[in-house]
Amino acid sequence: MRIIVGLLIASLLLNCYGKADAMERTDSMSRFDHAASTPLFKMAHASVPVIIGGLAIYGANNNLKDAAAAGSHAMHYDTQYEDYLQYAPGLALLALKIGGVESRSSWSRMIVSDAFSAVLTIGVAESLKRTVGDVRPDGEDDRSFPSGHTAISYMLATMLHKEYGCRSPWISLGAYTVATTTAASRMIHNRHWMSDIVVGAGIGVAATEIGYFLADMIFNERGLSDWVYADPLDRWRNPSFLATDLAMNLPLTTYHMPDGSKVKTAIGANAGIQGAYFFNPYVGIGGSATMAVMPIEHDGTLAQKPMNAARVLAGAYFSYPVFTQLRIGAKAVAGYAYYGECQLSSSKIGRQSTAAMEIGVSASLMTAEAFGFRVFCDYGLSGSYVPGDNHAAQYIAIGGSASIYF
Repeated sequence: MRIIVGLLIASLLLNCYGKADAMERTDSMSRFDHAASTPLFKMAHASVPVIIGGLAIYGANNNLKDAAAAGSHAMHYDTQYEDYLQYAPGLALLALKIGGVESRSSWSRMIVSDAFSAVLTIGVAESLKRTVGDVRPDGEDDRSFPSGHTAISYMLATMLHKEYGCRSPWISLGAYTVATTTAASRMIHNRHWMSDIVVGAGIGVAATEIGYFLADMIFNERGLSDWVYADPLDRWRNPSFLATDLAMNLPLTTYHMPDGSKVKTAIGANAGIQGAYFFNPYVGIGGSATMAVMPIEHDGTLAQKPMNAARVLAGAYFSYPVFTQLRIGAKAVAGYAYYGECQLSSSKIGRQSTAAMEIGVSASLMTAEAFGFRVFCDYGLSGSYVPGDNHAAQYIAIGGSASIYF
């Protein structure tokens, strides 16, 4: 409570005098804005942090991977809707283009850009699959890392964003929502580890940015629409937003069952939507609805399927515009969490509803007047989902999101 009150007081003080220097452009702000407009920054800002995060957690589930290799496989699903869902952003792109809706690029420029992107995405993903040889959670083969479905879906979502995001930020948000759903579904269906989908997403975004950069070098101004860079950025706008989130869930609690055995959660995935309405550039209210997929390990044995959880939270949001394009933020929210049932070797856990809370920090980068990317780190706390053990479930969620501003 002291933290929330302190943040509220600080935000009110900032609101009293923050706009006094709205027209003063410091040298550091100018340098940042210039750097943010360079081709290298545009190619790297959304994808490099994601890839680094995926590589950082790559070895965290080695114990679970060893269990899968030894034959203790998780359940395999035959029906996987993401086999088709992954292509939805690409079909939307073609439908808009064939329908005569003007995009960023002419047909020839778009085809070259997308061809470069597809070759890079598939080439890198397939090369890593063959080189790394990670076993999937369901044990079907050794082509787990990285996730090809996720890479393709994020590649197509970025293509749609590049071509039509300037027309409406809702197009971009819809594209990345489909890509996020595809990525989370790969974990729900036990086809990939968290590191697989995070790196796959980064590959898809990075390859598309590079593909468009190469095409821009070839075509220069030919075949480029006039309205692509029409909207200016406003540092002092109210940052009300709606975002689609994808995060890695790092559990901090080990539970003890009544029989003395231990249960712990491996690194999992969070996917959901989040939004806030801001009254001024600094203070707002908002909330989130999140689904979590958590692989469960019981005394070294991987459960047949991961535990699914859902959280609905609401509360206070805070923001400060450091530069024209860069904002730092914080939040303090509370609500409820639901943990689905998970079958262990000799007992069940989960199917619990409990109070929950989160506090977090974030950094947002606006790439257009109404669209941007965001990275965040949240600490969460809720009641236990293991019978007989009343220790709170604690976790850290680190991830990113695509956001629209309104």
